[in-house]
Amino acid sequence: MSTNNKNAEQAMSKADAFTQAGKTAVLQNIHGTMQFLQKFPPFNQMENAHLAYLVEQCQLRFYAADESIIKPGDGPVEHFYIVKQGRIVGERPHSAKGGTETTFEITTGECFPLAALLGERATRTEHLAAEDTFCLQLNKQAFIKLFALSTTFRDFALRGVSSLLDQVNQQVQQRAAETLGTQYSLNTRLGELAMRHPVMCSPETPMRDAVRLMHEQQVGSIVIVDEQQAPLGIFTLRDLREAVADVNADFSAPVRHTMSLSPFHLSPDASAFDAAIAMTRRHIAHVCLVRDGRLCGVVS
Repeated sequence: MSTNNKNAEQAMSKADAFTQAGKTAVLQNIHGTMQFLQKFPPFNQMENAHLAYLVEQCQLRFYAADESIIKPGDGPVEHFYIVKQGRIVGERPHSAKGGTETTFEITTGECFPLAALLGERATRTEHLAAEDTFCLQLNKQAFIKLFALSTTFRDFALRGVSSLLDQVNQQVQQRAAETLGTQYSLNTRLGELAMRHPVMCSPETPMRDAVRLMHEQQVGSIVIVDEQQAPLGIFTLRDLREAVADVNADFSAPVRHTMSLSPFHLSPDASAFDAAIAMTRRHIAHVCLVRDGRLCGVVS
């Protein structure tokens, strides 16, 4: 074996060991890390299962004062960071005066770099540790899965770039969706994200039976379809809460009386980016997937 190959292998094994040590540090204290995150938004509003997934996928990284964490020259961002202890500053070249200027400061419980990660591009700002700092680091694949799993996390992430999304038209959005990347990206086909057969029923199904189906399948919605399986409406946990709050609600009545009519739908060939924009703008938690007029999936 050549010296170069041996050195490369040693460097790789050292990096692997470093990564494993960071992951072990988090896994040994999952409960404590979850308690820490629950002090800050959006983590304090996320479901425990989703928060546990985030923590299990994280590794703990240490950055010494003045150490660069990410910078424009690193290329497209591959990780999401949450500051556990310490302080991060963002620096950019100062066009008028030369040198650099500090453009923002990130402290405990805050996260970065959402816009670059969602845009699948390099950050435009160098992120530096202003003091000795510990960060929870989540890889891009896990970030995308969490983005799909948690409505709370997705809304928080998109809120950070919503001003940008509001400025672009549908054509630009579509172009962005087409260039967002390949596997494990927001360009993933919705058909690939809809893991299960959609839970559906007829309009005449009693509301009680529809709720029982949702409970048995552990889903947050049921789609009401006609004989050709075209979606007529959707019944969600929100509709259930409204029914429970209504003293006159009849749970033996057909679900068509309480369903939300004409549910929003996309093609299974549409991207996760399309669904994310629709969910945020329409304030909905479920998107039906329809092909040739027939329901073929649901993404939540």
